[in-house]
Amino acid sequence: MRTASKKISTVSVFPDRKIFSITGLLFFLCLGGTNSLIAQVSATIIDSVEQKPVPFANIVFLNKKNGTVSDIRGKFTLPPDIGDSIAISSVGYRNKQLAVKDIQPRSTIVLSPQNITLSAVDIYPKENPALRIMEQVVEKKDRNNPDHHQNYSCIVYHKMTFDLQIPDKSEVVDTIAQKYNNLERNHHLMLMESISEKRHLAPDKNKERVISGRVSGFNDPSLAVLPAQIQPFGFYDDYIPLLEIEYLNPASELGLKNYIFILEDTIVENNDSLYYISFRPRKKANVKPLTGSFHIHTRSYALKNIKASSHIPSSPFQLDINQSYEQTKQGQWFPSELESQLTIPPNSSINPTPFPLTGNAKSLITAINTNPDLDPNDFNSVILEDDMPSNPEALEALRYEPLSAKDSITYQLLDSIGRVNKFDNFIRFQKSLIRGYLPAGPFLINIKQVIGYNKFEGFKAGLGLWTAPELTGKISIGGYFNHAFKSEHQNYGAGIKWVSNKIHQTTLSLSYGHDMNTTGEFSFYNQKTLDLNAYMKEYSVTTMDRKTEYLGSLESRVKGSLSGKVFLWHSKINPLQAYDFMPQTALLVEDYKVTEGGIKLRWAPGEKVSKTAFGILPYAGLEPKVWINIIKGIQELKGESPHYTKVETQVEKEFRSGPSSRTTIRLTGGWIDGWETPSNLYSFFGTYDPISIEVPDMFATMAPNEFAADQFALMFLRHKMALRQNKPGKFKPEIHLLSKAGWGNITHNDIHNFKTFDKGFFESGILLDNLYNAFLFKYGIAVHYHYGPYRKDKNIDNWSFRLSLGLTL
Repeated sequence: MRTASKKISTVSVFPDRKIFSITGLLFFLCLGGTNSLIAQVSATIIDSVEQKPVPFANIVFLNKKNGTVSDIRGKFTLPPDIGDSIAISSVGYRNKQLAVKDIQPRSTIVLSPQNITLSAVDIYPKENPALRIMEQVVEKKDRNNPDHHQNYSCIVYHKMTFDLQIPDKSEVVDTIAQKYNNLERNHHLMLMESISEKRHLAPDKNKERVISGRVSGFNDPSLAVLPAQIQPFGFYDDYIPLLEIEYLNPASELGLKNYIFILEDTIVENNDSLYYISFRPRKKANVKPLTGSFHIHTRSYALKNIKASSHIPSSPFQLDINQSYEQTKQGQWFPSELESQLTIPPNSSINPTPFPLTGNAKSLITAINTNPDLDPNDFNSVILEDDMPSNPEALEALRYEPLSAKDSITYQLLDSIGRVNKFDNFIRFQKSLIRGYLPAGPFLINIKQVIGYNKFEGFKAGLGLWTAPELTGKISIGGYFNHAFKSEHQNYGAGIKWVSNKIHQTTLSLSYGHDMNTTGEFSFYNQKTLDLNAYMKEYSVTTMDRKTEYLGSLESRVKGSLSGKVFLWHSKINPLQAYDFMPQTALLVEDYKVTEGGIKLRWAPGEKVSKTAFGILPYAGLEPKVWINIIKGIQELKGESPHYTKVETQVEKEFRSGPSSRTTIRLTGGWIDGWETPSNLYSFFGTYDPISIEVPDMFATMAPNEFAADQFALMFLRHKMALRQNKPGKFKPEIHLLSKAGWGNITHNDIHNFKTFDKGFFESGILLDNLYNAFLFKYGIAVHYHYGPYRKDKNIDNWSFRLSLGLTL
């Protein structure tokens, strides 16, 4: 039998030289790394007054000719061997110099705000180095703008808190301040979070889908879309929209002419360097201004850090934003973090408390993919879509950073208070108001039917009541009744609506009404439920017919920027008086019946919209808008039933003619073939009264029903100039230069001898708007003058003086 043998090896008491060398190297590397960790010091820079972080402050190592920059949260880290002292600076704060040995790890460094007094005139050298740098930024912004060159997708975590800026507890002496301080000691006034998927198809297609959200005190998360709409994702467009208000970007061609730039410093960081440039508007620049600073990468002239603040004295709020960019592996600068602070002053219409109300928002960009698989068909006019479920499960899974103790207490406390006090009713109120209703338990009150006025009927008062979704789901049943005090008519009606999709605004309606009909009016499809201009137009109505009507309609946003409705209605019309455009010998028009069916469309190519629980709302833009109506009708009169056709169209385009001016042109036309009664003619072109209310896009010196036409063409030209935008005080008037022209005729008018304006009707005027504003409304005055072939014999009759009313938003 064979015996297995073992090979016994001997072990030296001295380790192998190679092992010894590696071990020694690792030991000394670890020792060196430990020393480095010990030598590195992290700290946070905060504002001494607001106790908020100071982002993008410059930290210069005085002995080394280099430095670093604090991040968006005011944090920075000092590397080892930087010397004995550092200097900290930031625009709007007093400079501070510290000894390195006095800075403790995780300590807080306080900077004191400094009021910057601007001189009465702009003084700058012939060769401004900051201006040369900014010219390079503008020249290379297309290359540095990530939107222009690559597709990308990312996940964005949004968070926003609302708090009152109460003085430090030790300084609080009055009982009111103490009560507010106690209220906010452990929780925020409000907290909201959301997670969104953002996709971009170069160069200009965007889609952000909010997939989860939560708002303290509410089960309905609809308000969680707010943080995503405060500031843009980038800072390279010529105009920067902040809460729907457009500000001139300093880093633009016009910005170079309207801002002053100062090279404050050059920072060397990690073998790279940054220009630190501050900007402010020139004294004579008539623009909506921003003030702030840029950190600019010296080699690429790309924006790395941005601080900007809106300062418009007439605005009900102030907005400060911070944006931080990081370089991707492909060398492209991409947004990494966005922060905003919304400040609403105390004792205002929005904030009745004695302390400023602040909303602090931040957006963290994660999961950046610069080579995603994108389908062009997924991009349309909807750039922000609310796809949030009521439960926040996705938020819990994708939340980028954990909640603080104060955040958790806020949710726990406000959620319990919200359930008891039914805070969700506030969301219901907002959603109803946007659609023109006021909630009343299981019913909705139609605001239009509560009170109204026009010159023919006088004041009207009544009630319109419809069932709410809580009672009848997607179907709403209702009716209305009102009394007209001047004409002494009672108007009433009833109907049923099927709202298949509130967000897509798809509604099928059937209704009956015994009401009044404005003579000679034409209208285009308008998705605005509460339209102030429509109320102003109705005010001027002087001639109406009695009607009994049966109506069916289907309206919807067909696709993207195309929306409209189809309709069919049958009416019995009872004219109540002869029309002003008829000769004095004409008799009162006889009663007749009419049946009409048609389609009304609105198309706005390039228009951007948000699709949220509050509906589809368009963003302000310069895109052209086109309306078209095609209508076929049958008129029953004296035993005959002739057919007629109507085609009506309108085109509107707005142009930016300067940083503070815009020009709008609107062309409108209509044509009727086969009309039989004067009631069918177009005649409501003007709203003349010697003293009246301004009605946009109507002739101010032409009376209602003064002229008639079965074919017409109108042109309205408006040039708006905003003044004193960069001046102190709340007085920010706007000048509107107005010119209007129209032509209208009637085929074979020699038979009827109706008054037409076939030779052309012309008027011009000036509107001084925003002379005074309060709450959400602005007021102004206007004067219009009529000239041309139809000029009145008495000169005073060619003038019309107006009071204007508009919304400040």
